[in-house]
Amino acid sequence: MKRILVLGSLLLMTVLCAMPALAQRFGAPETMKNKIVLGGDIGASYYGRHLYFSLAPQVGYRLTRNLEVGTRLGYSLNYYYDYGAYGSFFNHYFSGALYANYEIFAGIYAHVEDEEVCRLVSGPAITSASTQWYNSLLAGIGYRQYSSSRSFVFYSLLYDISYDYVTDDNPYISPFVVRVGACFALDGKKK
Repeated sequence: MKRILVLGSLLLMTVLCAMPALAQRFGAPETMKNKIVLGGDIGASYYGRHLYFSLAPQVGYRLTRNLEVGTRLGYSLNYYYDYGAYGSFFNHYFSGALYANYEIFAGIYAHVEDEEVCRLVSGPAITSASTQWYNSLLAGIGYRQYSSSRSFVFYSLLYDISYDYVTDDNPYISPFVVRVGACFALDGKKK
Protein backbone atom coordinates (compact mmCIF):
# COMPACT_ATOMS: atom_id res chain seq x y z
CA MET A 1 0.00 0.00 0.00
CA LYS A 2 2.86 2.34 0.83
CA ARG A 3 4.41 1.67 -2.57
CA ILE A 4 1.17 2.59 -4.34
CA LEU A 5 0.92 5.86 -2.42
CA VAL A 6 4.52 6.75 -3.28
CA LEU A 7 4.01 5.94 -6.98
CA GLY A 8 0.75 7.88 -7.03
CA SER A 9 2.42 10.88 -5.41
CA LEU A 10 5.24 10.78 -7.97
CA LEU A 11 2.72 10.60 -10.82
CA LEU A 12 0.78 13.54 -9.40
CA MET A 13 3.95 15.63 -8.93
CA THR A 14 5.05 14.89 -12.50
CA VAL A 15 1.69 15.97 -13.88
CA LEU A 16 1.65 19.12 -11.74
CA CYS A 17 5.17 20.08 -12.87
CA ALA A 18 4.27 19.58 -16.54
CA MET A 19 1.02 21.54 -16.32
CA PRO A 20 2.38 25.09 -16.72
CA ALA A 21 4.36 24.22 -19.85
CA LEU A 22 1.46 22.37 -21.46
CA ALA A 23 -1.06 25.06 -20.48
CA GLN A 24 1.16 27.71 -22.06
CA ARG A 25 1.46 25.65 -25.24
CA PHE A 26 -2.23 24.83 -25.65
CA GLY A 27 -3.83 27.76 -23.84
CA ALA A 28 -7.29 28.01 -22.35
CA PRO A 29 -10.51 27.54 -24.32
CA GLU A 30 -11.84 30.80 -25.75
CA THR A 31 -15.52 30.89 -24.73
CA MET A 32 -17.44 30.00 -21.58
CA LYS A 33 -19.54 27.45 -23.51
CA ASN A 34 -16.33 25.79 -24.66
CA LYS A 35 -15.20 25.32 -21.06
CA ILE A 36 -18.27 23.42 -19.79
CA VAL A 37 -18.33 19.67 -20.42
CA LEU A 38 -21.45 17.54 -19.85
CA GLY A 39 -21.69 13.76 -19.84
CA GLY A 40 -21.38 10.72 -17.65
CA ASP A 41 -21.69 6.98 -17.77
CA ILE A 42 -24.29 4.24 -17.45
CA GLY A 43 -23.71 0.59 -16.68
CA ALA A 44 -25.55 -2.67 -16.13
CA SER A 45 -24.72 -6.32 -15.58
CA TYR A 46 -26.48 -9.53 -14.70
CA TYR A 47 -24.80 -12.63 -13.35
CA GLY A 48 -26.67 -15.59 -11.86
CA ARG A 49 -28.94 -14.10 -9.22
CA HIS A 50 -27.17 -10.76 -9.08
CA LEU A 51 -28.32 -7.65 -10.98
CA TYR A 52 -26.30 -4.42 -11.10
CA PHE A 53 -27.26 -1.04 -12.59
CA SER A 54 -25.54 2.36 -12.36
CA LEU A 55 -26.12 5.86 -13.65
CA ALA A 56 -23.64 8.72 -13.09
CA PRO A 57 -24.02 12.11 -14.81
CA GLN A 58 -21.15 14.57 -14.55
CA VAL A 59 -20.47 18.25 -15.19
CA GLY A 60 -16.94 19.49 -15.77
CA TYR A 61 -15.23 22.82 -16.28
CA ARG A 62 -12.03 23.14 -18.32
CA LEU A 63 -9.56 25.45 -16.62
CA THR A 64 -7.21 24.94 -19.58
CA ARG A 65 -7.50 22.75 -22.67
CA ASN A 66 -5.96 19.90 -20.71
CA LEU A 67 -7.11 20.41 -17.11
CA GLU A 68 -10.74 19.70 -16.22
CA VAL A 69 -12.36 19.82 -12.77
CA GLY A 70 -15.93 18.84 -12.01
CA THR A 71 -18.50 16.93 -10.07
CA ARG A 72 -20.27 13.59 -10.47
CA LEU A 73 -23.52 12.38 -8.99
CA GLY A 74 -24.27 8.71 -9.03
CA TYR A 75 -26.81 6.03 -8.29
CA SER A 76 -26.12 2.29 -8.26
CA LEU A 77 -28.42 -0.61 -7.53
CA ASN A 78 -27.26 -4.08 -6.50
CA TYR A 79 -30.10 -6.61 -6.39
CA TYR A 80 -29.55 -10.09 -4.97
CA TYR A 81 -32.33 -12.57 -5.69
CA ASP A 82 -32.92 -15.43 -3.23
CA TYR A 83 -29.74 -14.84 -1.22
CA GLY A 84 -29.83 -17.99 0.92
CA ALA A 85 -31.94 -17.79 4.08
CA TYR A 86 -32.16 -14.00 3.83
CA GLY A 87 -34.25 -13.89 0.66
CA SER A 88 -33.90 -11.05 -1.82
CA PHE A 89 -32.43 -7.69 -0.93
CA PHE A 90 -31.40 -4.40 -2.52
CA ASN A 91 -28.31 -2.25 -2.02
CA HIS A 92 -28.88 1.34 -3.14
CA TYR A 93 -25.76 3.48 -3.47
CA PHE A 94 -26.05 7.28 -3.79
CA SER A 95 -22.80 9.13 -4.41
CA GLY A 96 -21.36 12.56 -4.99
CA ALA A 97 -17.79 13.21 -6.10
CA LEU A 98 -15.36 15.96 -6.98
CA TYR A 99 -12.84 15.08 -9.67
CA ALA A 100 -9.94 16.46 -11.66
CA ASN A 101 -8.38 15.04 -14.79
CA TYR A 102 -5.48 16.20 -16.85
CA GLU A 103 -4.93 15.22 -20.48
CA ILE A 104 -1.25 14.33 -20.71
CA PHE A 105 -0.90 13.48 -24.40
CA ALA A 106 -3.23 12.73 -27.35
CA GLY A 107 -6.30 11.68 -25.35
CA ILE A 108 -4.45 9.97 -22.48
CA TYR A 109 -5.31 11.54 -19.13
CA ALA A 110 -4.68 11.17 -15.40
CA HIS A 111 -7.74 11.18 -13.13
CA VAL A 112 -8.19 11.83 -9.38
CA GLU A 113 -11.55 11.68 -7.61
CA ASP A 114 -12.84 11.99 -4.05
CA GLU A 115 -16.23 10.31 -3.68
CA GLU A 116 -18.72 10.15 -0.80
CA VAL A 117 -21.08 7.15 -0.99
CA CYS A 118 -24.25 6.44 1.01
CA ARG A 119 -25.47 2.83 1.07
CA LEU A 120 -29.09 1.94 1.86
CA VAL A 121 -30.00 -1.72 2.31
CA SER A 122 -33.57 -2.98 2.02
CA GLY A 123 -35.28 -6.33 1.65
CA PRO A 124 -37.89 -8.64 3.22
CA ALA A 125 -35.48 -10.13 5.76
CA ILE A 126 -34.20 -6.72 6.89
CA THR A 127 -36.32 -5.32 9.72
CA SER A 128 -34.93 -1.79 9.73
CA ALA A 129 -33.32 0.29 7.03
CA SER A 130 -29.55 0.29 7.29
CA THR A 131 -27.52 3.32 6.16
CA GLN A 132 -23.72 3.39 5.85
CA TRP A 133 -21.35 6.07 4.56
CA TYR A 134 -18.10 5.45 2.68
CA ASN A 135 -15.35 7.63 1.30
CA SER A 136 -13.56 6.45 -1.82
CA LEU A 137 -10.39 8.07 -3.12
CA LEU A 138 -9.94 7.02 -6.75
CA ALA A 139 -6.89 7.61 -8.95
CA GLY A 140 -5.93 6.27 -12.35
CA ILE A 141 -5.57 6.80 -16.06
CA GLY A 142 -7.91 6.97 -19.01
CA TYR A 143 -8.23 7.53 -22.72
CA ARG A 144 -10.52 9.92 -24.62
CA GLN A 145 -11.51 9.11 -28.17
CA TYR A 146 -12.61 12.38 -29.78
CA SER A 147 -15.19 12.53 -32.55
CA SER A 148 -15.32 15.19 -35.28
CA SER A 149 -16.99 17.61 -32.85
CA ARG A 150 -15.88 18.38 -29.27
CA SER A 151 -17.59 15.24 -27.99
CA PHE A 152 -15.64 12.21 -26.85
CA VAL A 153 -16.00 8.72 -25.46
CA PHE A 154 -13.85 7.96 -22.43
CA TYR A 155 -12.41 4.77 -20.99
CA SER A 156 -10.82 4.88 -17.56
CA LEU A 157 -9.18 2.44 -15.17
CA LEU A 158 -9.19 3.74 -11.61
CA TYR A 159 -7.86 2.32 -8.36
CA ASP A 160 -9.74 2.85 -5.08
CA ILE A 161 -6.91 3.83 -2.71
CA SER A 162 -9.24 3.64 0.32
CA TYR A 163 -10.52 0.13 -0.52
CA ASP A 164 -10.79 -2.04 2.60
CA TYR A 165 -9.80 -5.66 1.97
CA VAL A 166 -10.83 -6.74 5.48
CA THR A 167 -14.55 -5.88 5.32
CA ASP A 168 -17.16 -6.84 2.75
CA ASP A 169 -18.92 -3.46 2.88
CA ASN A 170 -17.11 -1.58 0.09
CA PRO A 171 -19.18 0.32 -2.49
CA TYR A 172 -17.12 -1.34 -5.24
CA ILE A 173 -16.66 -5.08 -5.72
CA SER A 174 -12.94 -4.65 -6.42
CA PRO A 175 -10.39 -1.88 -5.79
CA PHE A 176 -10.15 -1.55 -9.60
CA VAL A 177 -12.96 0.49 -11.14
CA VAL A 178 -13.54 0.54 -14.91
CA ARG A 179 -15.66 3.32 -16.42
CA VAL A 180 -16.86 3.89 -19.97
CA GLY A 181 -18.90 6.96 -20.83
CA ALA A 182 -19.37 9.95 -23.11
CA CYS A 183 -19.06 13.73 -22.77
CA PHE A 184 -19.52 16.76 -24.98
CA ALA A 185 -18.76 20.48 -24.84
CA LEU A 186 -21.70 22.85 -25.14
CA ASP A 187 -20.47 24.67 -28.26
CA GLY A 188 -19.87 21.53 -30.34
CA LYS A 189 -16.86 22.97 -32.18
CA LYS A 190 -13.68 21.06 -32.89
CA LYS A 191 -10.87 21.07 -30.37
